[in-house]
Amino acid sequence: MQFKQNIDDKRKSVRFDFRVPIRISYPKTDRVFKGVLVNLSVHGMLVDLQDDITNVAVDHMGSCSVRVIFPGKGSRLMIDELESTVVSCNNNMLALKFSEPLEWFLLFSVYKSKQVNE
Repeated sequence: MQFKQNIDDKRKSVRFDFRVPIRISYPKTDRVFKGVLVNLSVHGMLVDLQDDITNVAVDHMGSCSVRVIFPGKGSRLMIDELESTVVSCNNNMLALKFSEPLEWFLLFSVYKSKQVNE
C-alpha cells in the first residue's frame, strides 16, 4: 500500500494504491467484468480492466456494483455491493465514483498486510 497524493492533484481526497482483484457487476444486464484495483479513495476507485474496455464504455456507462477483496495473512476483508457509477473509461482504466462515501476507508490507512502480487 502506498499513500498517493501530489500537491498539484485537484482531487479532494487522498488515494491509496492497491493491487487486488475486483469484480464489477451490472444488475440490469447481468454482465460481470473482472479487473485489478489500482487506487482507492473515499469517493471512488480506479480499476485496470482485464476484459475489453470498449464493451464497458459502450454498453455500461452508469450504475454498477463492485466487490473487492483485500487479502491478509490470516483473514481477508471483503467489501461487497459497493454501489458505484462508471464516470470514465480510458485505455484499460475505468474510473468509478461511489454512490456514498466509503465508510470503511479509514481501515485502509492502518492496513499493513501484503498485497496480492500478480
